[in-house]
Amino acid sequence: MQPVATPTRSFKRLATGLAGRLIAMLVNRPRLTPDQLLSLQPRQILVVRQHNQMGDMVCATPVFRALSETFPTARIGLVTAPVNREVVQNNPHLDRIFTFDQKMWRNPVRLAGFLTEIRAFKPDLTFILSSVSFSVTSAAIGLASSAPVVVGADSEPFGFDLSRHAFSLVMPSFPLLDRHAVQHSLAPLQAVGITTDDHSTVVVPSAADEKAADAILADLALAPGFWALHPGAGKKQNIWPADRFSEVALRAVGQGNRVLLLHGPADGNALRQLKNLLGDELGRGVITAPACSIGVGAALLTRADRFLCNDTGVMHMAGAVGVPTVALFGPTDPDLWQPPSEEVQVIRSPRQDKDARGREFGWMENIATDLVWSAWQSLATRSGSSRRP
Repeated sequence: MQPVATPTRSFKRLATGLAGRLIAMLVNRPRLTPDQLLSLQPRQILVVRQHNQMGDMVCATPVFRALSETFPTARIGLVTAPVNREVVQNNPHLDRIFTFDQKMWRNPVRLAGFLTEIRAFKPDLTFILSSVSFSVTSAAIGLASSAPVVVGADSEPFGFDLSRHAFSLVMPSFPLLDRHAVQHSLAPLQAVGITTDDHSTVVVPSAADEKAADAILADLALAPGFWALHPGAGKKQNIWPADRFSEVALRAVGQGNRVLLLHGPADGNALRQLKNLLGDELGRGVITAPACSIGVGAALLTRADRFLCNDTGVMHMAGAVGVPTVALFGPTDPDLWQPPSEEVQVIRSPRQDKDARGREFGWMENIATDLVWSAWQSLATRSGSSRRP
């Protein structure tokens, strides 16, 4: 669905376009061919991908592997948004993480400190990545990095006359998500010869995250091998009804399993609805995890026997850490977003009903409880089971 044009949005786009043209006029780098790019032996590579969706970032992690395999002697640094720092913090293909917060535009001191930090990294080569949009902010960060060679996606399909003047090499852009998100992230680099045969995603909890997860389980008197469930989603239209989650959770408890409810900042309403339905089993067979970071959440999932969730960011995290998972899809096409892991089984709603809440609603209610329960209980046991005394 295309966004509705408003005077504010039109002015912002005009201002952004003018800024892009100004950058292009100020920075005019000599062009580089793909073969010349591949012949480089950079010591330091800076990658700029400061988009703030967790699922998008997890799906982009094979890009870092492709860069590491193509330039094996280089140290690779990544510029990311604060929300995704923990997603990539311990990625084995990254050596440095730089955090860019959009609030820095309103704080010249912080912005200057950030730019000083990335310039001190002294990149020989900078990659500016894009997805279904082109970020002038990312382009500005990459061009300010002091790297003599800057490679970025073509800005012209998005209405910006920047890339052909400012970049050493222009990668193709793909404004539409016409292939799996992992493939979509890799495609621009593959077009210039940077690729990998391993398209699996990566999320690695830190040692501190592992220790915190063990402490949480000890505090909850919960042993590894529990069943885990995440009832929320970043998009409301992707949420399976709370009464369905309650039913499958209680069935799991009825078989002697213990169920851990995981949740994040966006899941408050879904979590409250589910807890209200669980009755006496809440706190006994079904236990609510404390609020925790992305890294600790990933560490908890590595200790779970199986997982059930909606189509949301934590689904991609589950796929990356390899926990057997049933993921519920509604309006989103799983061919584009299903985690690339054999451990993840997808159930998509068979149809959409008319729904007063909006065009993308009316899907999730048509996923049958019995179908979800059958799939969840049929997952291969990962690490035994955590049963109530």
